[in-house]
Amino acid sequence: MPKLGTSLVPTLLLTLAAPAAAQPGMTPEQPAGGPPVEQPHGDPQPLGDARAGEPPAAPQGPPPGSTQATFVSTSSEGWEVLLDRQPACATPCSLYVPPMRYVTLRSRDRVLLDVGYLPAGSVVVRGKPLSQGAYAGGIVGTTFAGMGLAAGITLTAVGWGTGRDGMRTAGIITTVPSAVGLYLSIKLMQRAAPRADVLPGTPYVGGNTVGLAGTF
Repeated sequence: MPKLGTSLVPTLLLTLAAPAAAQPGMTPEQPAGGPPVEQPHGDPQPLGDARAGEPPAAPQGPPPGSTQATFVSTSSEGWEVLLDRQPACATPCSLYVPPMRYVTLRSRDRVLLDVGYLPAGSVVVRGKPLSQGAYAGGIVGTTFAGMGLAAGITLTAVGWGTGRDGMRTAGIITTVPSAVGLYLSIKLMQRAAPRADVLPGTPYVGGNTVGLAGTF
């Protein structure tokens, strides 16, 4: 007859092992950030015409008939370059100006200096600001010379009308130097006024230096 303890031991072991086998396995933890995303292979393709099988467009050059212009200032006061009244650059600078674009220079005190339409080719536009000292001297000279001229004309007219030779001579002596002084004063004011010179040639830019190469 078999022993009761010997037969119960295997049965007890099977009973304890069955619930353990029925439990579901542990789900492995996922790394932070979600599941890995598969990356596409190869280099990215350009958008636009390349997707349709067409080669990418080549960079466009300046319009035909454009002017290669370099803008400089003759003093430390710079100029703002305007194309059709729209800001383009500040001196010193170099750019291609399309044909039929009106060029204007504007100073810091909002003085506009019309340059006009540039010829085709390579040019240097040189902006000269107002010379304050020369302009003030021209104004003073014009004032005194104008007063002398008016007095001389009056003396000459009165001397001729009354037959007084001394007054007529004094009028002539006053009129001639005053007329010459007035002319020179006006020329001085013209030279002192701001202006723009368009010089033909090949411009070059090196560092902070802008110059003009050519024979004039």
